[in-house]
Amino acid sequence: MLHSFTELAKQHWVIGGIFSSLIWLLAGKQSLSNGNPRAALGWQSVGIFVILVVLGWTIAEGEWLGSACSILVLCFEVQAMRQTLAAQKGRVANP
Repeated sequence: MLHSFTELAKQHWVIGGIFSSLIWLLAGKQSLSNGNPRAALGWQSVGIFVILVVLGWTIAEGEWLGSACSILVLCFEVQAMRQTLAAQKGRVANP
């Protein structure tokens, strides 16, 4: 069973990387909802770093569908980080 899991991970590493990045984004959203925008930015930064690594690797490997999906996820995560920054600025302005 372990062999089949490693083969699956080798063949579909792009999906795993995107999923991992989205999990970090979800952790950031959870921190934001718990009232901790600084931690939310940290978690979301890790998610953006992960997706940038995945994007670079897909470009290096020539996997253009994976690159396109990574770019979409990157745009989504950057938008989420912008919302977090706006929420943080709103809390600082209205303590």
